[in-house]
Amino acid sequence: MTKEFIVLCLALLSFTATAQPNQVYSHGDPTPEEQLMLEMINRARANPTEEGVRLMDTDDARVQQSYSFFNINKSATKQAFAGYAQRPPLAFHPSLMTAAADHSKDMDDHNFQGHTSSNGDDLGDRYAKVGYASMGTYGENVAAYSESVWHGHCGLNVDWGTQNQIDLGHRTNIMNISNYLFTEIGIGIIINNQGLQTNHVGPYVITQDFGLRSVRYITGVVYNDKNANGFYDIGEGLSGVSVKPNRGTYYAVTSTSGGYAIPFTGSGSVVVTASEGGLAAPVVKTVDFSGENIKVDFIPASQGPGNVTLRLPANNATGRPLEVTLEWNTAPMADSYEYQVATTQNFSANTIVVTGKPSTTSALVTVPQCNTKYYWRVRGVNSVGNGQWSAPYSFTTGGKLPTSTTASSPKGAQTGDNTGTIAFAWTSAADATTYHLRIKNSTSPFAVIYEDTSIVGTTKNIPVASIGAGSFTWEVRAKNSCGNGGWSTPAGFSLTVTSVAESMENGWGVKITPHPVTSSSTVVMTAPIPSVVTLTLGDLSGSSHVLGSYNVESGQTTLPVDVRSQYASGMYLLTISSNGTIVSRVTLVIP
Repeated sequence: MTKEFIVLCLALLSFTATAQPNQVYSHGDPTPEEQLMLEMINRARANPTEEGVRLMDTDDARVQQSYSFFNINKSATKQAFAGYAQRPPLAFHPSLMTAAADHSKDMDDHNFQGHTSSNGDDLGDRYAKVGYASMGTYGENVAAYSESVWHGHCGLNVDWGTQNQIDLGHRTNIMNISNYLFTEIGIGIIINNQGLQTNHVGPYVITQDFGLRSVRYITGVVYNDKNANGFYDIGEGLSGVSVKPNRGTYYAVTSTSGGYAIPFTGSGSVVVTASEGGLAAPVVKTVDFSGENIKVDFIPASQGPGNVTLRLPANNATGRPLEVTLEWNTAPMADSYEYQVATTQNFSANTIVVTGKPSTTSALVTVPQCNTKYYWRVRGVNSVGNGQWSAPYSFTTGGKLPTSTTASSPKGAQTGDNTGTIAFAWTSAADATTYHLRIKNSTSPFAVIYEDTSIVGTTKNIPVASIGAGSFTWEVRAKNSCGNGGWSTPAGFSLTVTSVAESMENGWGVKITPHPVTSSSTVVMTAPIPSVVTLTLGDLSGSSHVLGSYNVESGQTTLPVDVRSQYASGMYLLTISSNGTIVSRVTLVIP
């Protein structure tokens, strides 16, 4: 929908300014949208590499849809912009402003997009009608179906369209990637609330007219950075501000949208002062003029924090830990700072992972992922407002996941005292800091019955009472700051809980230790009062045998329980009675 147009003139014309001390110069009266588009163009020319990233990583959904529709190769586009040379800023010229505005109006009035006007005039004819003569080279971009200023800028500078991606004519005009350098521009934007859905050009009908003459400019914009994004936006321009260099013929008064241009000759240091208009106090800047256009912006917030220069980690650092110390140089006039860490260079809200507002020139941050590239930037803050964001640095985290581990024990049949513990052990995993252990039922629904997610070391003693009797599987995995290793192969075990001491409400209690019984096992009994107790051993078939009767005192009493020679291996129930009443019982296992 856009076409590139470059004309080589046969005649070379130059501009000779009539020197009149203290003469005001006007670049015309661009609208805020036209001033915004110039700022986008000059930002692109000042840093082509950042422009490529900004274009490709934009959050604008309509722009991204256009990239998809036109099959834009984002990586190749970024690479192309990274190879372009920095170019001086363009300055508005009133005649080019008129030519661009007239052509946009003509396209809107007659519903067309092109470089030949409705009456047949080509670009050279239109330049002649406004009295503009370029020095050999001039050009024009049109984008009559743009959705916004940014959408139009992306369309022209990316140069979407099959043939456009081959010719790159629009991009050549904006970025001057050929041998010639434009110095002046006119931009005309008509907003008509129409577009493809109404079969009419719009909603933004854009013309950019470029020219080259011998005049050079101090140019820029004066604005109040209301949203603190470090860039001019619609509604921020300050009109009526006087901008004066300390020498030369001309000065300027900012136009309605805040922009200005001052023809300037000579070279060397120049002091430029902005005053009056919307400024509370004069703002003075010293710049070096070297014979090419130079951009000097004035922002009330610029009286506050100066620029921040990042220090550490060094740009493109690799192998960084997840916990990183960011360091930067002091910014003039800054009371504090604001930093952002993101996963993309355009720092869109959904990619920012860490933010902070420290009062010092460093911050300890923790990023979430290993082996990931992060971008960070910093700006100064004071009572006036926010400074401009620094150019971003990047660092890439290192690290690796821990290796797998192997479950060692328990395995197979296990017995355990209800008041005791069962030991779990596994092999050490490389790069592990902690381990995650879980125990599951071995039958459906295989529920997790015990879990510990932060074990230090390769062993864990777990209370038998926390597991209970039954058949189980257990597994373990290693962990570190990068994440989790793989689960070990599940190990199976069964657990028989023995020496279950039942404390009755009447104060009686009993357990066997050690257990399963050995030749030295004893019954440890607790009695609330002195009594005669009877110990009876019963098997699972219901048969029982009295082991003996004993006098016990109140408190704890230890009695012998060597039954291995008299009874077969198996599980039994030991019952304690007092005066014919069962007061306690415990499971007994003979190995």
